[in-house]
Amino acid sequence: MPFRPRRDSTFLRQRRALRWRAFRIFCWRCAGWLLLALFLVAMHDVFVQWDRYNVHEIDIVGNRLIGREEVLDVTGLKGPINVFRVNPFLLAKRLQDDPRIKSADVSINWPDRIRIRIVERTPLAIIRMDPPVMIDVEGACFQASQKPSQISLPEIEGLTPADFPGSGTPAAEAYQETMNALAAWTKENVYLTLENIDRIRVDPDIGLTVIPKQAISGLNIGQIRIGYRLYSEKSALLEHVIRYMNQIHMNQAIEWIDLTDMKRIVLKPAGADSAEAFRKEK
Repeated sequence: MPFRPRRDSTFLRQRRALRWRAFRIFCWRCAGWLLLALFLVAMHDVFVQWDRYNVHEIDIVGNRLIGREEVLDVTGLKGPINVFRVNPFLLAKRLQDDPRIKSADVSINWPDRIRIRIVERTPLAIIRMDPPVMIDVEGACFQASQKPSQISLPEIEGLTPADFPGSGTPAAEAYQETMNALAAWTKENVYLTLENIDRIRVDPDIGLTVIPKQAISGLNIGQIRIGYRLYSEKSALLEHVIRYMNQIHMNQAIEWIDLTDMKRIVLKPAGADSAEAFRKEK
């Protein structure tokens, strides 16, 4: 028969003692962790309610299109708030959800200062629709700035929401060519730039027509008909045309210049009954 220890044997007493000791150690550890948790909760309440750690200064840098009040509305940092209640990652995500913001970073400078760094999307032009929107080089559209005094951009006329790319729908040719032109006119050493363009008219059939803001190299031009494609080349061709006209002292204002066909440049002097071919087709 197997050996069974007696109930009052030394072996059973030792085993019960070991179990009781392990149980007491477990209880003491639970009590210790509970006290530590209560201590941390109490310290958290102390710091959260301590005026020393209330936000007293919010630095916002990089915002040009977005006003300070808009940034505070998006982040929810209006009114008194404790720095321990601020989640920098959540605030940065809220800012990046705004289509006008390309990236954002939020940091806490202890004990009472928050710094917000914003990188806005750089708008290239304003698309005239209802409501008007700005567009950047990546094609991202966002609400037009309410501060026109801070930025002067060319206006694009003729695009409709149906021209924009959608989910599973490609962009219309007018939209794509407008983006190509904007990208070309932002490059360095380009004669025709966005700085000297007032409006861009988009026509699905004849292409782009540029209305300059002011005289180009001393020559007043009402319209420049660009058409589609070869925007950098047509900008260089425009430079040669204007340089030649200045060389022959042609100071008469030009109603329009047609660069649609680079082999045959047509212009119409202001007040003339008909247009003149500047260079005949070769």
